[in-house]
Amino acid sequence: MRRRDTTALNREQTIAQARAVRAEHAIAAALYANRVEQARRASRYGEMALWTTEYRRSAASCRRLGEIIRSERQAQGRRPPSP
Repeated sequence: MRRRDTTALNREQTIAQARAVRAEHAIAAALYANRVEQARRASRYGEMALWTTEYRRSAASCRRLGEIIRSERQAQGRRPPSP
């Protein structure tokens, strides 16, 4: 296997892994947002602050993983075709 083929394979694996992790973090963010709303309705402001922090972490992670996925896709589109 040539080095270029190996690099392309690694890039595809990286993108697939990033998508899987991003999906997990998106599910977690949705659950945390739900917990924030439940705590708000129950006037449990300490819990609300805790779940808000967790939500923000998951949402930030989703954004960073999205940036990685987009940059890998763009790099893949710019590489020259194989001979």
